[in-house]
Amino acid sequence: MFRIEGYRFLAPWFRPEWRAYGFGALLVAATSVFMVAIPKLVGEAVSSLESRAPIERVTWLAAAVVVAVLLRAATAYWMRMVIIGASRRIEFRLRNHLFRHLETLDASFFVRTHTGDIMNRFTSDMEAVRAALGPGIMYTLNTLATFLLALAVMLEVDVRLTLYSLVPLLLLAVVLRYFGPRVHRESMRAQELLSDLSVHAQENFSNVKVVKAFVREGAEIERMRRHSEQYFAQNMRLARLRSWTNAILWLIGDLVVLSLLAIGGYQLIHGEISLGDFAAFKGCQLLLIWPMVALGWVITIFQRGAASAERVEELLAARPLVGDDRARAETRVTAGRLQFRDVGIAYEPRGAILQGIDIDLPAGKTLGVVGPTGCGKSSLLALIPRLLPATGGEIAIDGAPIETIPLAALRDAVGFVPQEPFLFSATVEENIAFGVSDATPDAVRAIARVVAMDREIAEFPDGYQQRVGERGITLSGGQKQRLALARALFKRPRILVLDDVLSAVDAGTETEILRGLRDWTSGLTTVIATHRLSAVRHAHEIVVLDGGAVVQRGTHDELVARPGYYADLYRKQTIEDELEQLE
Repeated sequence: MFRIEGYRFLAPWFRPEWRAYGFGALLVAATSVFMVAIPKLVGEAVSSLESRAPIERVTWLAAAVVVAVLLRAATAYWMRMVIIGASRRIEFRLRNHLFRHLETLDASFFVRTHTGDIMNRFTSDMEAVRAALGPGIMYTLNTLATFLLALAVMLEVDVRLTLYSLVPLLLLAVVLRYFGPRVHRESMRAQELLSDLSVHAQENFSNVKVVKAFVREGAEIERMRRHSEQYFAQNMRLARLRSWTNAILWLIGDLVVLSLLAIGGYQLIHGEISLGDFAAFKGCQLLLIWPMVALGWVITIFQRGAASAERVEELLAARPLVGDDRARAETRVTAGRLQFRDVGIAYEPRGAILQGIDIDLPAGKTLGVVGPTGCGKSSLLALIPRLLPATGGEIAIDGAPIETIPLAALRDAVGFVPQEPFLFSATVEENIAFGVSDATPDAVRAIARVVAMDREIAEFPDGYQQRVGERGITLSGGQKQRLALARALFKRPRILVLDDVLSAVDAGTETEILRGLRDWTSGLTTVIATHRLSAVRHAHEIVVLDGGAVVQRGTHDELVARPGYYADLYRKQTIEDELEQLE
């Protein structure tokens, strides 16, 4: 009837709540007892009236019905609070665990998984799982308990009539067998289409400037319409399945009532059953109709929840390429000496990204990394904070293999500024001080001066309290780069890694920033990848990458004096600078 396989991974979160579910089951049983007691008492009252019993007895029976109704309301309320509360706590812990797990995954996971899909699993799928663990379990227990108790009362009244009344219920097995798997399959498809819709919306909202620049609003609206139509059509298919299930279950319930009217009415006319027993039997039989109808709804909840649980489990099953398996707690970055020994990266189907990289950068020195687009500069830099794993060779910091340094300690010691800066939808000050709990306003302003951003921030309407918008949308490319650089500098790392972070600033601002950086990074191990050679002229060593391998190395003066990519690029940029000055 239900696909329970998808729920098995929830056992660790379900276990702490077993007492709550146990107590909830007792409350369900109590609620069902009071529900069944009502038609039983009504039948007794009808029999008393039929036999002209004293009015006091009828009054007591009426009072008992009122008490049963009140107790049923109280236990039903308590039942919902206990079981739904337990499901909410499971959802709370599972959602937090899922977020912590996602935070451990590396960039490769997020490259192949759409943000919109992750958000849909984090919200819609999690809610579907919670519904199965809350209302799904509650109504399943309630349905089962009510059915068994009502059946017991009916058997007590008349066994033969009960058996006749239950014959239509044999159709339930056929209904559940046919519709259950189909509801699961269509629910899974609906969640996948919702993810596609979420991905499209998220990409458009995040890249609204690109959409508008290429005048693609109409095309993107049309794509959204197609996604919405597919999602709508899928949900209509699911709705039709649910409607058919509920309609057939209602039909089965009506057949049960008809069997009672036909057979029970015959027995009543011929004196084989009393009017009071008939009333009690009828009341209990009506209680069976709701469980049968509720069963269709519960099937939908469990099948949709199982489909969503499988999608959530897929996220939890994802494993980072980089881990702390070899880490030693006592290993830390102290001086910052950086060594690459025959390091390479190779992934299918692309093949080798880097190969045979040998670098020995003393602590406190600066390394420049130069090369054409796609030569592997960003991949090389991503190896230092272990955002990517090396597939060959060894990287060591202060003589210790990088895998032996705990990730948290390593990344705390490395200030990394990626090629594409990301800012949070927060204030300028909060973005600069991100990751530093004891930041002071004066320290934030000092770092802003280092990256030549202080004067521009002063011109913002709210200064350092100016909100930058989602992904820093209110700022220019150069301002975003400088804020990202300030954020990395503010944590005062032992190793500073800069991936072409000055590409969006003008030459004058670049000169000012580089002057501040040379003073501020004195004593830090610094690695700078760039296309603009002015950023690495002061480097103690420069390596030139091409095709994932080091093809040249030396100081700026040495490389300029040799024929090759570096000298050609230097002459080209020198001419460009001279032409700009003439303009």
